[in-house]
Amino acid sequence: MKKILMACDLDNTLIHSYKKKKEGDVCIELIKGKEQGFINDSIREKMRRLNEKVIFVPITTRSIEQYLRIQWEQIAIPQYAVTTNGAILLDNGEKDPAWLVESDTILENYKDELSRILALLEQEDDYIRCRSVDGMYVFAYCKEGIEAEKKVRYYREKTTLDVISSGKKIYFLPGEFNKGYALQRLKKLIRPDYIIAAGDSEIDIPMLELADLALCKQEIADRVGNGNKRVFYDESSLVNTVMEL
Repeated sequence: MKKILMACDLDNTLIHSYKKKKEGDVCIELIKGKEQGFINDSIREKMRRLNEKVIFVPITTRSIEQYLRIQWEQIAIPQYAVTTNGAILLDNGEKDPAWLVESDTILENYKDELSRILALLEQEDDYIRCRSVDGMYVFAYCKEGIEAEKKVRYYREKTTLDVISSGKKIYFLPGEFNKGYALQRLKKLIRPDYIIAAGDSEIDIPMLELADLALCKQEIADRVGNGNKRVFYDESSLVNTVMEL
């Protein structure tokens, strides 16, 4: 039997926010007691069965704290999760020390630039918040009326960091902290025979392009340079596609 790794983005791929909640959806994430993240109820049992077919590993830009808010016991608890856009591997909820040593070594080349960029962002009045995420990358959330893409174009000329936007969010990332490199590191650890990757945004493209099968949202399909790709529309169609393999 083939060992199949499924590397999966979370937000807007497998989980949706309260803003997109539909009748019958199940809350699997709370923030200060308020419902935040939801999943389609019809796929909860399918997710449990899916875990019998694949090694399911979330790969997310979320911080460790944000990831640990997810109530996986309602679905199926994954052993591994890669947070902070590839910088940190959690093994049963704990930081993997070997992975962290490699990430800290990478980070040494970017620490000064990350500090400089954060200081510049804090001088502007264009963001609801900007912060360092787990000490590994810098994040900014644009105020209403501020064009994130315009900010990305500006800062790409000002820094050696990778600058990527998703909606109103802007990420300033060390080059090696991307989901493609994270997938390469996972491949060495897990040694799968086949890799499936699923994602919905630009930040997911590096891992989608390295997978044997890329499952992507229509919005980025034209930008994914993988000859074996399929489009999914919501978490139900994503899980159904994998179950049918």
